[in-house]
Amino acid sequence: MTVADAPPTIDELLFDHGSVLLAAARLICMNEHEAQDVVQTTFEIALRRGHTLRDRSALRAWLLAIEAREATRRVRRMRQLVPFHPQIHDVPVSGPGHDERFALRESLRGLPPRARAAIVLHYLAGYSVRETAEALGVRENTIKTQLRRGLARLREELGDE
Repeated sequence: MTVADAPPTIDELLFDHGSVLLAAARLICMNEHEAQDVVQTTFEIALRRGHTLRDRSALRAWLLAIEAREATRRVRRMRQLVPFHPQIHDVPVSGPGHDERFALRESLRGLPPRARAAIVLHYLAGYSVRETAEALGVRENTIKTQLRRGLARLREELGDE
C-alpha cells in the first residue's frame, strides 16, 4: 500500500472537512444532535472504508456522499418513529438576518428528505447536478426534478418571485 492508497487519517477528516459536513448535516437533518451523530457516523464509515477511495482529491465529495445517504436514512427513520407535529418548533434566537434564516430553515424542514439533501448539496455545498446525483445514488434527471420542485416549493412558501 502506497501513501496515495492509504485510508484517510482522522486528522484529514476532522480538520479539513468536519465543518462542511456538520453544516450540510444540520440542513439535511434539521436537528443539531442528529447532525452531529451523522457526522460521527460518516467519519466511522469513512475510516472503515477509506481503502475504497480511489482519488484522494475527491475526499470531500466522497464524505458528503456518505453523509447525505446516512442523513436521509436517519431522517426517514426518525419520521417513522416520531411523527412530526406541526405545533412543535425550535425556539427562535433573535439577531440580524435571523428572520430570513429562520424562514428558510422552516421551509427546508417541510421538504422531503431527498429533495432537501439535493438542495443542500447542490446550492449550499456547491455540487454540480452530476455530483449531487452520484452522492445521492440517483440519476441526474431525478436530481433536476427534485431541485426544480424543491425550489418551487421554497419560493412559494417564502413568497419569493
